[in-house]
Amino acid sequence: GSLVVPPTEGPIGSTTSYVEDTPEPPLHDFHCSRLLDLVFLLDGSSKLSEDEFEVLKVFVVGMMEHLHISQKRIRVAVVEYHDGSHAYIELKDRKRPSELRRITSQVKYAGSEVASTSEVLKYTLFQIFGRIDRPEASRIALLLMASQEPPRLARNLVRYVQGLKKKKVIVIPVGIGPHASRKQIHLIEKQAPENKAFVVSGVDELEQRRDEIINYLCDLAPEAPAPTQHPPMAQVTVGPELLE
Repeated sequence: GSLVVPPTEGPIGSTTSYVEDTPEPPLHDFHCSRLLDLVFLLDGSSKLSEDEFEVLKVFVVGMMEHLHISQKRIRVAVVEYHDGSHAYIELKDRKRPSELRRITSQVKYAGSEVASTSEVLKYTLFQIFGRIDRPEASRIALLLMASQEPPRLARNLVRYVQGLKKKKVIVIPVGIGPHASRKQIHLIEKQAPENKAFVVSGVDELEQRRDEIINYLCDLAPEAPAPTQHPPMAQVTVGPELLE
């Protein structure tokens, strides 16, 4: 392991909690390393038991292990939704990938009566992607849904999905178990060709679909620019290989 540079000697922005000059590579050979802002939206309803919610979190953490997470490659956000939305991780959080995985594993089980997909998509549209600060990256919301919101909440769903489409945010619904609203999944799919749904019979099936889902997300994102674009002098002075 390379020595960690004390923050005082780091670059000027080193007051942030994690200096990305000491990269933490993905944990697996099979991983995605493109330009992507990926938002995980976790269903916090009682349609998932507490044990099932744990399995859902293990799935999300497992996905993160296969992503090259950094502010320059794949930024992640994690939101649990019930009748409202609770963000545990935001795209701009400069934390080590291992720390982001730890936070995800500690998302609290809400077990609420309602998990409103419309509310969380509205939150994604206005709070997470309210201002696009990374136009070069793809934007994807992975909507992990295991329940069905009441009709009174659902009436604006299409409007929010279309708003996300205008901002080039792809919504990928993952329907989990018997209570996930098939109607909403189809509505979301109909709004944009990239909005492909995955449906599993329960949380235990998520693991075997993980690589397929990662491949699909990764194919939607542009390649990171090759480091050879730096002029030769800059390589000596800055050492861009450290900045990954």
